[in-house]
Amino acid sequence: MKLTDDILTVLRERTAIDGTHLVLTGPRMDPKLYQRVNEVLEAVGGRWTTGEQAHVFPVNAADALAPVLESGQAVTLREKRQSAQYFPTPSAVVQRLVDLAGIEPGMEVLEPSAGSGAIATAAAKAGAVVDCIERDPGYAAVLTDTGIARTLTVADFLTVPARPCYSRIIMNPPFTKGADMQHVEHALRFLEPDGLLVSVMSWTVTTETRATAKFRALVEARGGTVEAVASRAFRESGTDVPTVIVAIPATRPADAKPTAWPLRETPANAEPEDFRDPATIAREIADNLREATRIMDELARDLALPISRATPATADVIHLPDTPQEQLAFDLGEAS
Repeated sequence: MKLTDDILTVLRERTAIDGTHLVLTGPRMDPKLYQRVNEVLEAVGGRWTTGEQAHVFPVNAADALAPVLESGQAVTLREKRQSAQYFPTPSAVVQRLVDLAGIEPGMEVLEPSAGSGAIATAAAKAGAVVDCIERDPGYAAVLTDTGIARTLTVADFLTVPARPCYSRIIMNPPFTKGADMQHVEHALRFLEPDGLLVSVMSWTVTTETRATAKFRALVEARGGTVEAVASRAFRESGTDVPTVIVAIPATRPADAKPTAWPLRETPANAEPEDFRDPATIAREIADNLREATRIMDELARDLALPISRATPATADVIHLPDTPQEQLAFDLGEAS
């Protein structure tokens, strides 16, 4: 959102910053103005903490606020959730990721580009010790609120030096311009020798093109597996983009089978209705009923017309070949 002058004045003239802490100074603020200022502070990671009597950030507060003051704009958490650039992972897909990863209590797990932490939360519930990386201070603050992460790094994942110390990596990276392939390739460097990466990825990786050739070769060399995510699985998150789940071991298993890439015409595990909004299904049924009623009404009107009007005199007559007259009988007693 574009910041109004009164918000910018508060952020520039009525803030005292000490490291990760920001305090609003001066006389008591109009509640509506405070609400808008607080929304901006939350967008860049600030959370009001009663014990500290300050907005506390996951990074240096001045650094988090600088882009907002420079541009005069901020993308609020509400706008981020509505943005086409952020698609939270639906619960059914999250569960499938956790199941494929085979998470066991005590495992060290990394979620890169963690967003608001849907995957990390599920991994923690399965008993894993979870570390997160998230570049957006606003979402980093959301992750901090949940308390699920052992460590949280606020940074662009692709710039974080690799440390091969994780048993599992579970992720849903950004897809734009092949970014998912870049993120997965970088994430593999964080795995232990017997580790496993499981990631949601764009369907694009299943197609044989120059852009995907290197990545497909990597998956096949490691003995990776690929399965299609049910169509419309991400509809509740605001997109119908087709996706797959790719599982890649750090080291090719001795019993690895050749990688089978799913076909778009026959996606694996395709159960689209499981992920559809019941209200959407109801609307479609109502639309179909209305259309069927319209067709039946038109047919009834035609049948009510005199034969001379219903069948024009100029109509062509098609002579059918003579066939033996047979009586057709239908036994409806067994219908089910």
